[in-house]
This record gives sequence, structure tokens and C-alpha cells, in this order.
Amino acid sequence: MVVTIKDIAKEANVSIATVSRYINQNGYVGIESALKVKEAIKKLGYKVKGTVNSVSKLNLIEVDFPKINNPFYSELFEYLAFYLQEKGYDCILHLDHYQSQDINYYLERFKQKEIAGLITSSPIKIPKKGLKIKFPIVSFDRKISPQIPTVQSNNYDAGMQIAQSVLKQKKNRIIIIAGAKEDYYPISDRIKGMIRVFNTFNAKFDLRSLSASDSIIAKKIAILQFLKNKNYDAICCTDDITALLAKECANYLKKDTLITGFDGTHLIQNLFPNLISARQHTKEIAELMSDLLLRQINDPSASLESVYTLPVSLINQN
Repeated sequence: MVVTIKDIAKEANVSIATVSRYINQNGYVGIESALKVKEAIKKLGYKVKGTVNSVSKLNLIEVDFPKINNPFYSELFEYLAFYLQEKGYDCILHLDHYQSQDINYYLERFKQKEIAGLITSSPIKIPKKGLKIKFPIVSFDRKISPQIPTVQSNNYDAGMQIAQSVLKQKKNRIIIIAGAKEDYYPISDRIKGMIRVFNTFNAKFDLRSLSASDSIIAKKIAILQFLKNKNYDAICCTDDITALLAKECANYLKKDTLITGFDGTHLIQNLFPNLISARQHTKEIAELMSDLLLRQINDPSASLESVYTLPVSLINQN
């Protein structure tokens, strides 16, 4: 029986992503986790292929995300790593901190057989208009080019659902806080959905934004300034991390305020069980992106849609 990284992860009691980072020597792995993985590999007799540089025959998928401090991306990567590993591919995670990369960088790496394909949620520059993308690539929540299939959640509809839930609880003095002003797409659709509902019902609202590059302390200070001199009865955030910070600030100011988020990861649901949030279905997203990428790998001439939109589920609505 062939031993997989799923078996290693189960034996070591760590995530599949942790095993992948250890084996590929990419990304941080704590000492304790590394020792557990090393022991599990030895115990189960797993045959390590080597480092990233020794991986060949186009079996390596690169996953590019802006940051990993949002648990949504962590959860999504774990599903991607698990699903693609089952299909015989390894994943390597790269974080670009919202810095755009030229498409030719990936094209060259593909030609050199360093990667088999790319899954990205980061900005990519396409310098030549009409340039044909000749390697497998799938984007999440960011429309890079009509040639590149984009998988997205229905952010606009989710924003409307959140706003409707807020108004249902008789809240009408609202602040919308965007968690990253550098990345108004896709969060702009979430905001547009909220604004449409609030305008329809003449609810008063303000719109503010944070900088993704700011520290947690800086973000808390900014939120405190937003809330300090106004008596909002609802805070609608474009992600769950911002919602957690807003909750802490509201508690500090002793304001009993309804707070909503977006993403609905299992981690945040455990930390903030009463948070109204839009659950993005990470497992389904990961499987669809992986399938679309593998279709391109197996059949470069495959005809794919430009955009695939998946529904979201509103959680903890009252």
C-alpha cells in the first residue's frame, strides 16, 4: 500500500499543509511539528521525493495567496493540498503580500518544468494586450484575464444577505469596514451588495477601510477612531478577522453593537460563535479550482468558462 502525505499528517497529528511544507522545504514549520513529521515518515516508510528543486516531471502546483494570516486562505490551502495530492500533485505555497508578478515569470517557470500549473488569488501583470496564456492557471476571486478561468463566491449576493440580516434586527446606524483597501476587488462586490440593501431601506451608513499592510495594533487604533465618536448599532466587516478586531474595540468602548463578518471559517466560528458571517465553501472551491487546473494540464486545448460562481451560506442569522 502506497503511503501518502495524508497518512503522514494523520500519524503526526498535523495538517496536510504542514507535511507538504516540511517535505517541499517551503514555508515555516515549527520544530515540534517537524520532529513529528520526520518520525511519521520514518515509521510509515514514506519515500520523500526530495526538495522543491528536485521535483520534476511537472508534478508541482504553485499556490499564490496575498497573505496567510486570514484563516480563510489557510483553510483553502489545506483543501487544495489534500485534493491535489490525491491526484498525484504536490503543492507549494507562495505569499506575495499584494505585490503584482509578471505573467512571464510563471510562463518561464512552466517552460523550465519547475511547476505544472498555478492557482492564484494574487494580482498578475499581463504586459501585452491579447497575450495568449499558454500554461495551466486558475484564479480565485480575481479576474485577471478572460483566458484565465476565475472561481469566485457570490460576494454580491452574500453582501445583500448580510445587510438584510442586519436590518431584520432593526439596526439602522451602520458602519461598513473594508479589511483591505488595497484589495477592493473582490470585497467591493460584498460592499456593493450591502449598500444596495441599505440604500433601498434608507438605512444610514458610513464606509471606512483599513490597510492590509498595517499591524494588528494599527488596525485596532483605526477601528477605535471609527467607533469612538459615533454611536453605531451595527458594524459590517468584509472579513472575519476585521470582525474580531471590531468586536474587541467595541467591547473596549463598552458599545453593545451587532457585528458581521465574511468567510465563515471553522476557526473563526469557534472563536466568535455568534458572529453573523457568509460562509464561503472552501472545500467545494478547492475541488473546483483543482479540477479546472487538471483539465488544462491534461488537455491544453480544453474549453473552459471565464467565471465560475459558487453560492455562499449565511451563518448565525437571527
